[in-house]
Amino acid sequence: MRDAMILNAGRQKYKGNIHSHSIRSDGEYTVEQMREAYRTKDYDFMCLSDHEIYFQSDAYDTEAFIMLDGYEMACEMERETTWQQYHLHGLLDRSLLAEMPFQHDEVHAKPDYESLDTIQRLIDEMRSKGNLVIMNHPEWSKNREEDLLKLEGYAAIEIYNHQSEIQEAVGYGVSYWDYVLKWGKRVNAIAADDAHGGPTDMAVSEFYGGWIVVESERLGQQAIIDAIKAGQYYSSNGPKIYDLRIENNRLKVVCSPVRSIRFITFPNNGLAEMDPTGVNITEAEYFIQNDEQYVRVECVDACGKVAWSNPIYPKYELQLQEEL
Repeated sequence: MRDAMILNAGRQKYKGNIHSHSIRSDGEYTVEQMREAYRTKDYDFMCLSDHEIYFQSDAYDTEAFIMLDGYEMACEMERETTWQQYHLHGLLDRSLLAEMPFQHDEVHAKPDYESLDTIQRLIDEMRSKGNLVIMNHPEWSKNREEDLLKLEGYAAIEIYNHQSEIQEAVGYGVSYWDYVLKWGKRVNAIAADDAHGGPTDMAVSEFYGGWIVVESERLGQQAIIDAIKAGQYYSSNGPKIYDLRIENNRLKVVCSPVRSIRFITFPNNGLAEMDPTGVNITEAEYFIQNDEQYVRVECVDACGKVAWSNPIYPKYELQLQEEL
């Protein structure tokens, strides 16, 4: 596999939460209060993903903190019979050149669920309106893995939802991510808070529990979105990933001190690196066989908190090289 710099320890990184709610939908705090909650905790950006009402405003942006434009769209009708529903996150992506993007405070009516085609049409509509689409909290939503495989056009799966985890023990969506990756879909991961309210300064809170760290040349709406689309970020609920690169067919990672570093692969078995005496480690590497459907990294600390890299696709890259 060709050498590549995926995350560079020497480049600027920006921390953000892209899933949260205000009084514009079902949140407890105002836009200003939500902004200040994250700005004062050294976040660089956030998104108010209020339900079915779009946020598109740069009135709250500064050079040091921005609010991404977007919303959360639900289709809940099927839950009455199957306990399933779909929540889709839209982030404004101006590179899609939408002719009629959503306006600030525009309401998007929920569709009535008829079949999986309803969700595909919703994804297509959101993209036509200029949105990067993310599948939110699949475990909380009780989505079926095979349905996520069938759906097309979404860029990422929310693999950690903090609010769902601390309140209902259904916050992890990693198994859904691995399922679609094993069957050839190429999507990234997102960790987020989904904060609605409650205290912001308690040890257990809906706030500050899941985030992404984006590597970008500057802090700006489209710059952050472009980096997310390119996979130039990692997701976390604790550890940090400083550097991730491919050199001489080895995937190398440098991170904050953790108990183990795991390379998750398919169809081969992966690799778990740890010090046998229990001492924390900060780096590891995996030799790429070039027949892997994907390889991704998990850095797991002593408390079980995880930083997740986005996948690389050795088999796909090898096929491209052979075609060239």
